[in-house]
Amino acid sequence: MQAINYNEMTGLNLTVRKTTESTLQESIERLSSGLRINGAKDDAAGQAIANRMRSNINADTVVSRGLDDAISMAQTADGSLNTIGELLIRAKGLAIQSGNSTLSDSDRQSIQDEYQSILNNIQSISETTEIFGSYPLATDSPELPPELIGNVPPLNVKFPVQGTNYSFSSGIVSLAYIPAGSKNITITIDSLGLDDDIQLFTRDGKHLAGTPINGTDPDYTWSSRGITDSAKATSRVLSEANGFENGATYDDSQLIEGGASWALDGSETLDYNGMNISYSGDGDRYEPGAAFNDGSNGSNRIERLKIDNVTEDLVVMVVGSGSFTSNLTWGDLPEPTITPTVLPKQSRPWEVVTSASFGDDVESLTMQTTPADLKSLGLTNTDLLSMPTASNAMGVLDRALDKVSSYRAQYGAFINRFESTKSVLAQQNVATQAAKSRIEDADYAMETSKMAKAQILQQGQDAVLKVANQSAENILSLLRS
Repeated sequence: MQAINYNEMTGLNLTVRKTTESTLQESIERLSSGLRINGAKDDAAGQAIANRMRSNINADTVVSRGLDDAISMAQTADGSLNTIGELLIRAKGLAIQSGNSTLSDSDRQSIQDEYQSILNNIQSISETTEIFGSYPLATDSPELPPELIGNVPPLNVKFPVQGTNYSFSSGIVSLAYIPAGSKNITITIDSLGLDDDIQLFTRDGKHLAGTPINGTDPDYTWSSRGITDSAKATSRVLSEANGFENGATYDDSQLIEGGASWALDGSETLDYNGMNISYSGDGDRYEPGAAFNDGSNGSNRIERLKIDNVTEDLVVMVVGSGSFTSNLTWGDLPEPTITPTVLPKQSRPWEVVTSASFGDDVESLTMQTTPADLKSLGLTNTDLLSMPTASNAMGVLDRALDKVSSYRAQYGAFINRFESTKSVLAQQNVATQAAKSRIEDADYAMETSKMAKAQILQQGQDAVLKVANQSAENILSLLRS
């Protein structure tokens, strides 16, 4: 009979026991976590594939939430546009009513009051429709306030439409400033009955064109306002509020006041700082006898100032004690503006992510702006106070309604597309989760069987080890005996 080597049997049993314990621990871990892959050692390739799938699942979930937000935004904008459309239809009815020649002026005024209320409501809806901090119906090109020099606005504020006559009051307050960069500027004034004279200054106080304050024949328009010398001009005219620099001093050394005879397109010219300036002259100063410089106009009541290329900001003033009409033409007229502390409400395009799968380029869709304010709809200068303006308003209202309808169609298309994309993402999500589950989820039946097998083996090994230990004790007992 072969002798039992106790040490060999014990060592072999311990090795097998460790393997069994490892198998048992693995089965318990998989059953408790529900995952077949609990670390890279379990299945490195499977873990990499499952991670990519998990990334896609999470990305699709986030994309779907973004699509929900985009749908909400489109529905909000569409609801407001529906209200604006109804208001436009009502306004069109008022325009048709005002176009009826049987109405009196008071009737049309009542219609105009309701029409203006509708326009105000449309503007309010466009500015207050808000979602997620965005204003989808606000203007996409807000008008920034003009940059003032002192209290003086740039020319484009006083003359918004080229070649159109506007009425003003004369005095010793600046009319406007000509911004540097302007080209081919022509300012024409009609001083009507009383004499009013156009004056051109630099911001440091140089009097470039106009009528004189000093000399043997100071102009009546200045003296009638109490400006009789350079000191008074400096203290009363060259103020910061009038657009002049701090410390500006009156200087008429460059002044052109007109040539030998009056000429509308320039009786005298001046080249100054890269600018060619021409001035017609004041017609009142060309009148004979007692009519000379008496503050009233004879046959020439028109004055004109022309500048070819404005290289620095210039101040324009029309001095007098009456009123005048004026128009402006230009080749190029910058519009200096400032950015306010509180920015105006503005609609901006929306970028909506529609796909962000692992390893692929992000796909997105741009929702363009849909401004529905009065300016964007072309309604700012409409009224129903007469038959011609009512007729014009009808066409404008039709075009505005067409624009609103096109906006609604755009939002409807977006909503349908986003809902379709969401449906595709949902199906894709379910399929990806199922595939990921097949890779990394534990097989409970198999793992339970493995755990039971490992437990049985472990119990058997414990029994064998116990028997082996008893045999050694028996031998030792015999030896002691």
